[in-house]
Amino acid sequence: MTFAEWLSLSEAEREAEKRTWLPFEPGYWHSLAAEAAARFNAEFGSNPNITRVFKSLYHVRELIVAVQTDLSPEKKAKLPPSYLGFRVLQFANQIPDGILVDPGPPSELSRQRKSESEKQAPTVSRSPIRKAKPGSHRILALEGEIDMRVSPRVAADLRALIRDKPEKVVIDLSKVSYIDSSGLAVLINGMQKVEAYRGKLYLVGMRETVQIIFETSRLDQAFRIRRNVAEALAAS
Repeated sequence: MTFAEWLSLSEAEREAEKRTWLPFEPGYWHSLAAEAAARFNAEFGSNPNITRVFKSLYHVRELIVAVQTDLSPEKKAKLPPSYLGFRVLQFANQIPDGILVDPGPPSELSRQRKSESEKQAPTVSRSPIRKAKPGSHRILALEGEIDMRVSPRVAADLRALIRDKPEKVVIDLSKVSYIDSSGLAVLINGMQKVEAYRGKLYLVGMRETVQIIFETSRLDQAFRIRRNVAEALAAS
């Protein structure tokens, strides 16, 4: 569904459509929510009390337009309670809970952001470990920001990595500075596919900023997380 098609729906139709969305499955709704947040920012971002606008998967349950303000908690900026089918929630002097995405400009990516994403494109590790014989293990080393612009590449690399059904898949996040809900969705989908053939998927080397995202979404309880590659390979 394009954003133009989304705008053509009635409120009831939008609510019905949103009920079909599953938070951790990759889908077009990530781009819809980011576009809504970007348009909101373009329309209301000049409000002097607004410091940041995000697309957020709030408490891992609900997609919202999350607005950070410089007001005290008991005060609210004059903003609409909903926008283009998404709830608008205000957060006073704090980063909103949940998994955040900076929506960028509406309807387009700046050349700078696109260039950065291309430079930070995740790559499959070229270490000797990846060349291990089929049935043992594979390693995927990622870098930079894993967001909706990069997630499809990660998904493709991960699919290729698990095609031979290795016993262990290790995803090295030591050079990842940020991951959004689309990136988390790819990792969850990969974990489910690996576990479907009774393999094990490990995440290793998380930086503190990335670890906080997993803890906030409680995904630290769902994944096998280790400090480094060696520890994951040694795990039983």
